[in-house]
Amino acid sequence: MKLNKLALLLVAFSFAGTATMETAQAKQRKKQHVSDSSEVSSPSSQNTLNDADIVRAVNDQRRVNFVEGGGMEVIRVLPDDNNGLKHQKWVVRLSNGKTMQAVYNSDMCPRVPVKVGDVVAMGGMFLWTNTGALLHWLHHDPRGNRPDGYVYLNGKYYCKD
Repeated sequence: MKLNKLALLLVAFSFAGTATMETAQAKQRKKQHVSDSSEVSSPSSQNTLNDADIVRAVNDQRRVNFVEGGGMEVIRVLPDDNNGLKHQKWVVRLSNGKTMQAVYNSDMCPRVPVKVGDVVAMGGMFLWTNTGALLHWLHHDPRGNRPDGYVYLNGKYYCKD
């Protein structure tokens, strides 16, 4: 009887170790995919990345830890938020006509020279707030807890790594 319990514990430990290793490998693959995509992206890729996943998040009005999209036109540049960490803010129009605010931490990264009429691609955390759609964490995650966010404008990534 004691031998069976020991065997079960060994099997459970082995399975847990395998699951942990697979999770670590999956994270590494995900991280590698993000890195690979940034290396092979070109200015024209901004135009091929659509905003379908962001539109879905807006329609569902739900938080998404990481979502990305492109082809979004900047329709308004808002004043910087200088309370606490400094953030740039702008509003983009999505392909379905709805709007979303982007919030970019300019304390962590160089400012994005965004202006009305620019077409951007962005990746970050989506939130639905009492004022509407919001995309933030548009920068690398120094703790490595989520895929790195970014802003892509005029052939250049801002705060990707």
